[in-house]
Amino acid sequence: MKINNVFTGGLMSALFLGLLLSPILGADKNDSLKSSYESAKKDIYFLASDDCEGRGPLTKGLDLAADYISQKFKAAGLKPLGKEGSYFQPFNISGAKLDEKPTLVIKSENFNADTNSKNNRRFKFAHRTPAVVKQDKTVSLEAGKDFEAMGLSQPGKASAPLVFAGFGMTVDDGKKYDDYAKIDAKGKIVVVLRDAPKFKDEAKIFDSNGKKRQLASLTEKILNAEKHGALAVLFVNDRDTAKDTSDALLPFNHTALARSPGKIPALHFSRSSANELVTSVTGKSLDQIQNLIEDEMVSQSANLDSITADLEVKLTRGKDVVPLKNVAGVLEGNGPLANETIVIGAHYDHLGYGGSGSLSAQKKLAIHHGADDNGSGTTGMLELVRRFSAVKNRQGRRILFMAFSGEELGLFGSAHFANNPLIPLNEIAVMVNLDMIGRLSKDADTKKDKVLLEGTGTAEIFEPLLDKKNTESQFIFVKKKSGFGPSDHASFCEKKIPVLFFWTGVHPDYHTPLDTADKINLDGLLKIVGFVENIVVDLTQIEKKPVFIEVKGGTSPRPAGNMPRLGIRPGYSDEKDGVLVEGVSDGDPAAKAGIKKGDRIMEISGKKVGNIETYMQIMAGEKKGTTIDVGVERDGKKMKIPVKLD
Repeated sequence: MKINNVFTGGLMSALFLGLLLSPILGADKNDSLKSSYESAKKDIYFLASDDCEGRGPLTKGLDLAADYISQKFKAAGLKPLGKEGSYFQPFNISGAKLDEKPTLVIKSENFNADTNSKNNRRFKFAHRTPAVVKQDKTVSLEAGKDFEAMGLSQPGKASAPLVFAGFGMTVDDGKKYDDYAKIDAKGKIVVVLRDAPKFKDEAKIFDSNGKKRQLASLTEKILNAEKHGALAVLFVNDRDTAKDTSDALLPFNHTALARSPGKIPALHFSRSSANELVTSVTGKSLDQIQNLIEDEMVSQSANLDSITADLEVKLTRGKDVVPLKNVAGVLEGNGPLANETIVIGAHYDHLGYGGSGSLSAQKKLAIHHGADDNGSGTTGMLELVRRFSAVKNRQGRRILFMAFSGEELGLFGSAHFANNPLIPLNEIAVMVNLDMIGRLSKDADTKKDKVLLEGTGTAEIFEPLLDKKNTESQFIFVKKKSGFGPSDHASFCEKKIPVLFFWTGVHPDYHTPLDTADKINLDGLLKIVGFVENIVVDLTQIEKKPVFIEVKGGTSPRPAGNMPRLGIRPGYSDEKDGVLVEGVSDGDPAAKAGIKKGDRIMEISGKKVGNIETYMQIMAGEKKGTTIDVGVERDGKKMKIPVKLD
C-alpha cells in the first residue's frame, strides 16, 4: 500500500479537500479547516509521542493519554458520565502483579568462598565482578540486575538442580528436533534460550514460519518444560536477542497481561550469568553451543547437576488485578429525540513497548507509537467533539463520545461499557466506530479514495444513507454487512445495536514501532471525519430509531501473515479457560466442520488452548490445506471435531 507523507504541503491539500467535506458551522470555512488541521495534527502527534509510551497497559503514558482526552472533553463542554463526576469509567482486567521482589540463589561446587584460593572460580555475574560467594558456596542474585520475574510466571517456590535445555523446543513430537531428548528435566529447573535457532536448513525442522513462531513463544516453552516435569524455567536471551538488546531483562509488566496456561514459576536470567554457569560445566560458551545447534541441527542440552537454584516468585494473578479506564463524555440533544443516543467511539490504547501483539522484526523493546492504531481514530473522534460541540442549539439525539481502553487486549473496554452501560442500552440508536483511519489511499483501479466500511447490513437505513452522502466525497467503499469484527463495534453488535465501522486497512507498519505520526494521511483522516460528521448529523435527526438486523457470520481476530483461520468469532471478554465461540462464519472451515456458537475450544491438534493468545499461537503453527482436530466442550460434553483448513 502506498503511504503518503502528508506533512509536505499538507495544509494546502487539506484546504482543497475541505471543499468535499460537509459544511462546518461557525467561523469562515477556510479558517475552520485550518483550525481542524492544526488541532488534529496536535492531537495525533501527542497521542503517538514518546511521552505516551505507546499507550500500553501498565504504562504512565496510557493514563497521560486518558487525561489528555478528558481535558479535550471538558474544554468542549461535554457532560462527564464517569465515576464521581469524572469522565472516567474504571474497570479491571486479568493480569499479574508482584507482591514482593523475587529471589534467586545459585549454589555450585565450582564456587569458593576463599578469595585467596588458587582454585577459586571468580564468577562474573550480570552487574558485578566477582560474585559474592558465601561459605556454603551460594550466591544470592539481585532482582532487576541479574534476573527478573516474568509476568507470565505462576507464583511459587522451586529448589532443584539446573538442566540446560537449549531452546526448549520439541518439534513434531521429537521426530525432527527435541531439546529434551537426552536430558531428564523432571524435578529440575530448566535453563532455556529465548526465540528459535537459525538452522542452516530450516525447512528440515520447521514446516512453516508459523510453526517456528509458535514453538519460539514463551508460553509454548513453559508448557513444554512443564510437560517434561520441570519445576521452573530460567529464560536466557539467545545470541541475537542479547546483541540487539544489550542483554536487557524483560520488565515484569511486559508479560504481566499474558494469561499463562502454565503452572510453574518463570524468571528471566541474564545471559552473562547463565553463560558463566553453563561454561563451568560444559566447557562451552552459550555462543559456541548455539552455533553447534544451528550448524549440526542437533540439540546440545546438558545436565548441570553440580549447580542448584533456590527461587521464589510472589505474585498475585487474577481477574481484577490490572486497572484500566474508558473516557466518556456526552453532548446532550434537544427536542423529542433527545433521550436517544448516538455513540461515537475509538479505542485509545495500543501496545506500549510491544509484547505478544507486536509484529516487529526487531527484538529490542521499543515504543509502538500506534499513530494509526488507534491514535488516528481517537484524533478523528476529538475532531468530531469539537465540531458538534460548536453547534448552538443542536437538535436531535444526544451524542456519547467514548474513548475505549483495553481494545488491543480483547475489546475489554467496550465490553465493560456494554455490560455496565453509563446510559441504558435501549436508548442507543447507533454506534459508530473509528479505528485506524489514518492511512487513506487510492483504489488501484478507480484512483479514488478507498475506505473499508463494516456493519452496513446491521440497519436498513445504512446503505441508502451512505450512498446519498457519498455523492460529494466519492469514496470507494469496501463494504461488509456484518457488524462483528476485531474492534469495539463488536461489543455493541452483540447487544443488538446497529453499528458502522470505518477504517483504512492494515499496512506494513501495523503493530510495529514504525506506526508513527509522520506517516498519517491527515488530509485523508479529515476527509473521513467530514463524511462521518455528515452521517451522524442525519443519524441524530432521523425520526425513527434504526432497527437492528442480525447478519450471519463475522470475523476472527486479524490473522498474521498466511496463518490459516477457522472462521470463528471468539468471545474476547470471556475469562474462562479455552476460547468461547461467539459465532461462526458461513462457508468457513469451522462452520463446514460443525463447530457451533456456544462451543468452547479447548484443544487444537492436541495442544491446550488456554485463551485467545494461545489460540493464535497454535493456529500460527498450522498449515492451510491440512486437517486438524479441534477439541471442544459443548453442553458439558467433550468432543473432537476434524476441521480442514483452507
